[in-house]
Amino acid sequence: MSELDKALAALEAKRSQEEADRRERRQLACDFLKEFYEADVAPSRKLKDYGVSAAFDGSRILLERPEAGIYADGLMIVAGERGEIDVSGKSLGAIKPGEKEAKKQELIAEIISHFSL
Repeated sequence: MSELDKALAALEAKRSQEEADRRERRQLACDFLKEFYEADVAPSRKLKDYGVSAAFDGSRILLERPEAGIYADGLMIVAGERGEIDVSGKSLGAIKPGEKEAKKQELIAEIISHFSL
């Protein structure tokens, strides 16, 4: 095998590993959002009392107040491509082991702030 072939094989292996790591981080973020939605958002009576509806599609949580009309801004929480959690365009960073509770509290604070609850 030539040196060029060896270098290209090493580069392909590195890219493949980076892609696998990226997919794993994104899946962790999606799993975190699912857990957050199922445990905290969907069963929340207070959100319902304030007229906030929520939907989850596997990688995004959309919260909105339908009765506020078409000009009201909803809140979207997204698992980004690199495994970060984005809230309406603002990155809260990636999910790291042992930081789930802190991220959950950040998301709760963002929801309360956005909807002035």
